[in-house]
Amino acid sequence: MVPSLPARHVHLDFHTSEQIPSVGARFDKQQFQSALVLGKVNYITIFAKCHHSWSYYPTEVGMRHPTLDFDLMGQELEACRELKIRCAVYYTVGWSATDAERHPEWCCRNLDGSLQTFNYDVSAKPSDKKPHGSWKNLCPNTGYRDLMLAQTEEICRRYRFDGFFFDICFFPRCYCDSCRSQMSEAGIELDAGPASVVRATRFYTGVWRRFFEDCRQIVHAHHLEASIFFNGRADIDTPAELLELQTHYELEDLPTTWGGYDKFPVRSKFFFRRDHPPKPMMAMSGKFHTWWGEFGGFKHPDAIRYEAACMIAFGARCSFGDQLHPSGEIDLGTYANLSEAYRYVERIEEFGLDGEPCSNLGLFLDFSTGGVTGGQGGLGHEHGVASMLLEAQLDFDVVHPGAELSRFQAIILPGRRIASERAREQLVLYLRDGGSLLVIGESALAEGEKSFFLEVGAKPLGPARGDCDFIVPGEELGTGLKPPDSPVLCYESALRIAPAPGARTLAQIKEAFFDRTYGHYCSHQNTPNRLENASHVGGVELGRVVFLPHAWGRMYNLHGARIHRDLFLNALRRIHRSPMLEVRLPSAGRVNLVHQPARRRYVAHLLYAPPHARGNCQVIEDFPPLFEVPLALRVPQPIQRAWLPLSGQLLRVTENAGSIGVKVPRVECHEMVVFEY
Repeated sequence: MVPSLPARHVHLDFHTSEQIPSVGARFDKQQFQSALVLGKVNYITIFAKCHHSWSYYPTEVGMRHPTLDFDLMGQELEACRELKIRCAVYYTVGWSATDAERHPEWCCRNLDGSLQTFNYDVSAKPSDKKPHGSWKNLCPNTGYRDLMLAQTEEICRRYRFDGFFFDICFFPRCYCDSCRSQMSEAGIELDAGPASVVRATRFYTGVWRRFFEDCRQIVHAHHLEASIFFNGRADIDTPAELLELQTHYELEDLPTTWGGYDKFPVRSKFFFRRDHPPKPMMAMSGKFHTWWGEFGGFKHPDAIRYEAACMIAFGARCSFGDQLHPSGEIDLGTYANLSEAYRYVERIEEFGLDGEPCSNLGLFLDFSTGGVTGGQGGLGHEHGVASMLLEAQLDFDVVHPGAELSRFQAIILPGRRIASERAREQLVLYLRDGGSLLVIGESALAEGEKSFFLEVGAKPLGPARGDCDFIVPGEELGTGLKPPDSPVLCYESALRIAPAPGARTLAQIKEAFFDRTYGHYCSHQNTPNRLENASHVGGVELGRVVFLPHAWGRMYNLHGARIHRDLFLNALRRIHRSPMLEVRLPSAGRVNLVHQPARRRYVAHLLYAPPHARGNCQVIEDFPPLFEVPLALRVPQPIQRAWLPLSGQLLRVTENAGSIGVKVPRVECHEMVVFEY
């Protein structure tokens, strides 16, 4: 049994070149400890082996850093034990530069036999500039596997620690000699077609699974309660057989430079509901202005505090990445910045952790057919729909196939085709038992694409036609749109549908005169719309189902048009009329409702800090205060009181049509409202 994880973590990188002298020479145990105390850190990951292939302890299996002359990792572990700070050990898997140079047969290969790399130019000269994060990929299905398992065994025998962090475990497939030989023995034929890619991906998932199982067996043979995490295998589309081998989840989302500030909330909702009981979850950002490996780059402590508050609000422990200087001297300024956030986390963590999401709106995500997302638009459908919900402060829960659906007033199918028969049967029963659905794009298409597996109020006429089209919303979907009556450009054409008998048409479609080509084009961008309506429609409603045949999620993920979001929300409100939580914030506001039944309370978290695009980064800088924010809650329990735990202030509660309402006097960065029953 893995103990629950502490909430204030640092991931201390130490990828250090052999060309730097006197590595670790300025390490001082007391100075190291003073930094952790200053930063209020109670959990840290420290390095056994880095991406340069060097180990930071006197290994007999691997290669100690050539300019390190003592047991740096051992001293760091000792320093943490004296402070009763928990420690995890870091070990690189997929990127190991010196191993790759000395053993090219250990490297991953593409189908054509070329080296598989990450942002690495194999033809570059030594004097050429090297881009950020550039490495050769190594395969755990070669002799490299034996080295890694032997070194894992060595570390486990020699040291006491609380967790093991295996990094860079995300390559989807490899065609090295070893993998080709084993695929051939398994009867897997290889070519450049999509079916071959799927077969190779599934084979390589098995390679990773066997490696994960062997690592877990070694670690737990020596440290039964140690946490084990394989980084790169905690994504929404990670195959279930790999997710089940994680003891917890560390969600690596550096919002400044990849994914933005809305990636983590969606993943947190996905992973919280995936396991029963839920596994501990940790959100990972960085102290850097940009991302990993940035020496001397600093995120302002205000931004760190906002990110930490967001992590707790969505039910996750906090983790911030740092990198130890090659000298071994830890930067006290970094931990002074971090302390402002972690002092705040100490005050709020009991109001976000160990609760459960409880929304009555579900976002249905089905990756039960193996997690291969290529060819269906990646995760754009899901992230686009989630962004629209987050921006509208519509709290939602992620729904997994097999989960209990009866508690949801409405469920959204975001656009990816539901492929598994189990998930289809579950949705049919949910609808039959009185549930409501917003169906988007190709979600409900049956195999063969000539029918729907759900009664969606439409019959398919064929796939999308044209590179774009225009939607003309009716009165129901056009409420509040600006402009209200004009044809609205859709950057992808809709699946062509006709209303079924008894269904109500919610929107018409106008097609473009022609696709934009060198032979047929008009003006700078897309071709304008024809004046007449198309023979297919842009939305229908039948009973408790609203069906929108455009890929609204993917379009919003790519283009972010407010008019598209407003139209989507109008459609959703037709079937989702009584959300558990209602609050009015600007679009950069975020909310999450947590139920803590053991404490007999609900906690509503409100966040507001608009991110700004600065160059290639997103920056949190301003905390404009909001005043008298109205909030309404609909829950089955009788609420006894509502109060603000940061100030202790009691709030006046009003009742109206099955909901209770309060006004939050001030929201600046983050506020919590506790509703006790």
